[in-house]
Amino acid sequence: MDEYWHRMKELRRSLKEDWEELWLTKYEDENRAEGISSKDFNRLFVERGEIIHATRKFKPLSFREILEKHLGSQDASKIDIDPEVGGWGKFARTHFPAKSHQRERPMVKVDSSQHLRKGGAGWLNKARTRKKIRLNIEY
Repeated sequence: MDEYWHRMKELRRSLKEDWEELWLTKYEDENRAEGISSKDFNRLFVERGEIIHATRKFKPLSFREILEKHLGSQDASKIDIDPEVGGWGKFARTHFPAKSHQRERPMVKVDSSQHLRKGGAGWLNKARTRKKIRLNIEY
């Protein structure tokens, strides 16, 4: 049984290598906004000149579907686990929450004795006065 799984994982690894080569060697047609395969990839079921990426009304290639054609849906789901269903991706998302990306703003000293430019009519000065009011600073 271990040998069977080892062969399936080896097949997945070699398909991934072909998949990467397909996307690295594709020909970009800027006029039609398409990506075209530059050579045959028999194991990926892609022929030379086949459109692999387009902008509209096009179903893109799916590595999952190719793996299912080779192994069947049961074995493909066991060997190529979807991160939404389980596996390392879901484990990382559930046990290691993302850091908040809120930037800590430095405390800006508001000096009420500063001279207001343009008589306090500019947006920067209005922001300063709003901040002074918020911080309960008297003029």
